[in-house]
Amino acid sequence: MEQVFSLILVGFTSVGAYVLGTRVLGLPARDIRKAVGKMLECFGISLVFFVVNLSAGVIGILVARATIRGFVSLYMAADVTVLFLSVLQGLTFVWWRDLSAL
Repeated sequence: MEQVFSLILVGFTSVGAYVLGTRVLGLPARDIRKAVGKMLECFGISLVFFVVNLSAGVIGILVARATIRGFVSLYMAADVTVLFLSVLQGLTFVWWRDLSAL
């Protein structure tokens, strides 16, 4: 039930943003496809950064376990902060690439 609520909530706010963008801000409705494409591009790059960050964290933890002969928990690599920082990395990388193309 919570997932349905979340989908409905995001659906309503997305429709509201579309109406606000087209009617109040004067954004062209035809450009929404480009915007969705850019969002998916940012999502994909962020996912790549997340996988690389997670892999590097796990490898670092395994190396630490082998070298210090102590216990280092793999849960350290599963911190939700890594996900948010990976999204920021992905967004920054896409914007950097786009700005460099100008």
